[in-house]
Amino acid sequence: MGAAPDDDASTPGDGDPSPPGDDPPDAADAHADDEPSNGATGPPAPDGSADTTDPSDGRPPRGPVLADYLGTGPERTLRLVVGVTVLALVARLLLLGDRVQHFDEGRVAWWTLEFMRTGSFRYRYIIHGPFIQHLNTWLFSLLGTTDFATRLVPAVVGGLLPATALLFREHLRRTELVALALFLSFDPLLLYYSRFSRSTILVAGFSFVAFGFLVRAYDAYTAPGRAPEASGAVATDGGAAAGAATPDVTSTRLTDLFDLRTTRRPAVYVHVAVFFVALAFAAKENAVVYVLCWLGAGALVTDRLLSAPGSNGFARLEAMLERLVLNAGYYLGHALLALGVLGAVTLFFYAPRGAAAPDGVGLYAALGDPTKLPALVDSTSASIRTGLEYWFGGSTDPGCNKEDLVGGYLCYLGRFAESLALYAAPLTILSVVGFVAERYASGRARGLVMFAGFWGFASVVGYPLGTDIYGSWITVNALVPLAIPAAVGLALLFRWGVQAYREDDGLSVVLVLTLLTLTAGFAGVQGVDGVYTEPEEGSDALVQYAQPAGDWRPVIEEMNTIAPANEGDDVLFHGSYYVDGDSSAVRTPACVKWFKALSLPWYTEKADMQVACTNSTADLDARESVPPVVIARASHQDELDERLGGSHEKRVTSIRRDAIPTVVYIDRTAPRADLAPVGATGAAVDSGVTPRDRRHTGRARLRALDTAPAAGG
Repeated sequence: MGAAPDDDASTPGDGDPSPPGDDPPDAADAHADDEPSNGATGPPAPDGSADTTDPSDGRPPRGPVLADYLGTGPERTLRLVVGVTVLALVARLLLLGDRVQHFDEGRVAWWTLEFMRTGSFRYRYIIHGPFIQHLNTWLFSLLGTTDFATRLVPAVVGGLLPATALLFREHLRRTELVALALFLSFDPLLLYYSRFSRSTILVAGFSFVAFGFLVRAYDAYTAPGRAPEASGAVATDGGAAAGAATPDVTSTRLTDLFDLRTTRRPAVYVHVAVFFVALAFAAKENAVVYVLCWLGAGALVTDRLLSAPGSNGFARLEAMLERLVLNAGYYLGHALLALGVLGAVTLFFYAPRGAAAPDGVGLYAALGDPTKLPALVDSTSASIRTGLEYWFGGSTDPGCNKEDLVGGYLCYLGRFAESLALYAAPLTILSVVGFVAERYASGRARGLVMFAGFWGFASVVGYPLGTDIYGSWITVNALVPLAIPAAVGLALLFRWGVQAYREDDGLSVVLVLTLLTLTAGFAGVQGVDGVYTEPEEGSDALVQYAQPAGDWRPVIEEMNTIAPANEGDDVLFHGSYYVDGDSSAVRTPACVKWFKALSLPWYTEKADMQVACTNSTADLDARESVPPVVIARASHQDELDERLGGSHEKRVTSIRRDAIPTVVYIDRTAPRADLAPVGATGAAVDSGVTPRDRRHTGRARLRALDTAPAAGG
């Protein structure tokens, strides 16, 4: 994987150690890898900080910048990464429930609600892996059926992702670790789709964690070959001593969490990695693609290492095979255990439950009667196989409305590049800079950086080929691994600035500060604008086509206040665009064209609204009364204005991003539930509850009774 970074005892304690094995720096660059140390040029103090005592005036020495608050060396790096992770979580939870549900979000949320209501579950490959459905069922019970709850799992996973930088601390400089955490936290595309109830950030995050633990397994495997450390020495990134002083208790406790001296067993890391691979596959089927990318990138890195000058590749392969043969029982046992972990996690998430289980053999039935496990495994495997055949079977239909596959691919590749250029330019550009610098200018390229670069660049080329419709969420699959070489590029830029500052090169300092400001400003402006200001109306390079307009939010809120106080039907869909007239469909509302109306079925179902449909003006005129809310495509507004203009307020919005204009008529005189007075204890005062209120309460109680799992599964 490449040499691990080591602190040089001659550098300040808050420096940025360079990886050993690189060509020795010349005299001019001897301190180019250090972080600012207030211009000190003297030898290091015993505690590893720079000695800044001025013998001419006798002033006391100054410690490294912010040392009193952040510590020095690895302790400071750890605290910075943790701090960035906290900010990442805040950025993802802030206003998380404000954006109206996207088509995909509404579809998954509706099926989750159905699972919660009936206890019946089966894997539906069209909405991808079942991980988020199972977790959201629990969250809905705990937090309620809110948009915030539907997005909480991706937000937490995306928010914690920056902490994974610490898994690579044996291979990256300290500034690179912090830069990696920053990219994973605040890249606009990663931020936007960490606040999106879709499995892309889950599969990317879990796969990245799994990769990190595999790297740690490699580190633990090679750790016994390191020289023992002196008693009382401060552990650094590479395990070398940074000084003779004994660290404080807090420093020891924090750094030991990641110290290979206390975690030397590679097998533990491997099994944790397998567990996260299983979670990634439970989140989304393209976890298989991640493993294929790893195999390809691993082959390229291994070939380069084995063919390096002075390396006898055949001898190393022979030694590896000899170890495998001599310890066959050990490796076979762990391989079987890893397969068991992978199979158990996959079975738990993909296995059917309740009435959806074939022949009544669901997960809980099989756990109660182990003789049914083979049948459960067979049915679950068959459903997974069907899903994989659908997603990886290949399509002969060109995408992007093109006439041939090549044209469709180039179109999607162009849109992919547009998304990167408009919303991830700093990460993308610096990933190229970091990869090239590592490959051609470092003397000895680190395997981790090369591996991540191969993985990320292959994803840029490959994912546009495998997509059926374009959504900028596919860029997440490339951006997460590319964050590693991008961190190398950003840290390189930072070190150039530090070196220029120490050499009093004002022009270079200004240039570096300008580039860093542009990088941060780009992420800040695009992040705030695309994620918080216009999350529904942004560019199609960020916001996918099936996102309803933000104008739906006040409409939905008003629907939620009208329905509990209304008697009879609450909502009427009108016209052939939204209505098919079916009365027996599993998906509700049954009478609507479900996929045309998404994500509205999620909102009507979770609020327990009664929905009716009319396909023509004759059907509308034949009704005894019109519900307080009427929804139709805008082409019907003339006929609806004539019939509803006197009593209903009209609002015009779009069910898709800047497309499918839709009119919503809301009865001005309809009673609103939020008008009920509230007593001193916070409970609503009875001000004349209508039979409609009681009927809604009764329906809610009946639905609650249905949430228990069915006996069969």
